Amino acid sequence: MDLLIALCAAAAVLLLGLASAPVGAAAAPRVRRSWLRAIVERHRRRLRAARLHVDARTFTLACLASPPLLLLGGLLLGSPVVAVGACLAGLALPRLYLDALVRAQRRRTEAEAPRLLQVLVAALAAGGTYLEALTEARTRITDRWLRDDLDHLIAQFHLDVPLERSIAEVRAATAGRNLALVWDNLALCIAHHIPASRAQGLLTELSSTVQFNVQVQQEVHARTSGQRLQIWLLAAIVPGLFLYLRLVDRSFFAVLDDTLTGRLLLLPAAVCLEVLGVVLSFRVSRVEP
Repeated sequence: MDLLIALCAAAAVLLLGLASAPVGAAAAPRVRRSWLRAIVERHRRRLRAARLHVDARTFTLACLASPPLLLLGGLLLGSPVVAVGACLAGLALPRLYLDALVRAQRRRTEAEAPRLLQVLVAALAAGGTYLEALTEARTRITDRWLRDDLDHLIAQFHLDVPLERSIAEVRAATAGRNLALVWDNLALCIAHHIPASRAQGLLTELSSTVQFNVQVQQEVHARTSGQRLQIWLLAAIVPGLFLYLRLVDRSFFAVLDDTLTGRLLLLPAAVCLEVLGVVLSFRVSRVEP
């Protein structure tokens, strides 16, 4: 309770200082709006890359409000360790969740980039236009999100939107590097009115680069899969020993079960350190080809 009162007093002093700071009346709202707008725009880009149809403002407000609420909930439970861990989880979980979705989306679309290039090159070599090549790719691509992007390009073209502008919108939501190369080169060819025959040669040369990138990514994923498995095995040892010793003799954990220090400090700290170790291990072992 004393800690909660001290935090409330510190927050009151901070708010009083911000309220009495010598900042112009017109400058302060502009700074706050620009800061909030930058955060919302960054979240909007991440949500588009993760293919989540969530309002960016609502998501931003939830991300800003969850850490202090979780901190307050932990303090009400009477454990500073739980409060700090909950606050850190509220700060990190939205970002980790979006990063995981973006990586999953990148893996799915990167596998379709060579197929998309092959279809585009074949359609352009057969004398088709850019729109006909995109329509042919729409019928042959199996990835759901990539098909939605192609549907968007075709629909926007029929609404008299320039094709290069629609490709730029799709490119902004693309998480994969290889697919981004395809969209960039295709938009460049269309914007500069390059004939389809010359664009076909450019995309043919690009296909070898994309194939090499895909092979490197597959090799890196295969080499790091064993390391990721070792991380999970090492992470499971400590909880496994804890459950085993608890089943064998509960008296080993008398301090954790019968004292406030064990229940509210030692056990939450052990859980936080275990989760932090797993997260840091995966961050260190991640290799971006």
